[in-house]
Amino acid sequence: MSTVNSKEEVIKLLDDAYSLFKSLPTLIELPNKPRVLFVGDTHGADDVTRKVFSEFSDKVDLIIFIGDYVDRGVNGVENLTLILSRALQEKDKVIVLRGNHESPLTNEYYGFKNEVSKKLGEDIYENFVRTFSIMPLAAVVNGYFCVHGGIARGLHSLDQVNAIQRPDVNPDNEIAFEMLWNDPREELDGFVPNIRGEGTYFYGKDVTLKFIEDNNLLGIIRAHEVADGFRFEMDNKVITVFSSRYHGMRAGALLLNNNNLETIFL
Repeated sequence: MSTVNSKEEVIKLLDDAYSLFKSLPTLIELPNKPRVLFVGDTHGADDVTRKVFSEFSDKVDLIIFIGDYVDRGVNGVENLTLILSRALQEKDKVIVLRGNHESPLTNEYYGFKNEVSKKLGEDIYENFVRTFSIMPLAAVVNGYFCVHGGIARGLHSLDQVNAIQRPDVNPDNEIAFEMLWNDPREELDGFVPNIRGEGTYFYGKDVTLKFIEDNNLLGIIRAHEVADGFRFEMDNKVITVFSSRYHGMRAGALLLNNNNLETIFL
């Protein structure tokens, strides 16, 4: 399927996506599915996204995109509009979660705001911000907590995620912000300030395994950090999937196939 091209089409798509995201909870709790594909950061790699849809749409029951569709790569508009179009067409099959780059905090510095201005005009960028602000933050499927960054200080129960109010532009809610920005470090305990900057944290193995146990989860599937496709840590209970070649490594996707996790290079 082709992406939308005209300014008017993009505005309508963003409005429709806003309505879809508004109808969904902040934490999407999904029924168990035999085959689920997880896609990490794509950062404008619309070729990777097209491959996901062309090669896996008919082979899986669910596709979950775990954020970061824009910035860094040059085709953020094309990548995002393709993903949103498919999410609107296949509401029960394509789940789109927010990443830390779906925010004006990053778009000014990593290219997306400028890309939108050049391709569609300066005034339309606020339409993107509006849609980003309402995106769901996490999903649970087959016992896995799917979230762009990970757990946050003060986050103990999955019920707290649904209590987070949207829209939230930056986001300003501390738990929401940390869910998008935090990173795991199994050699640490507790929460330790992250090199990403103020308000971001590394979460250690102790608090992570406690969160997983307390919420009856099998693990956490997240994105956010550059990897050669994947990284498994914390007794394989935290899996990072990275789906962009922007940083010079391979793009990966993670397939949950009848409760067995399989790694795929795209």
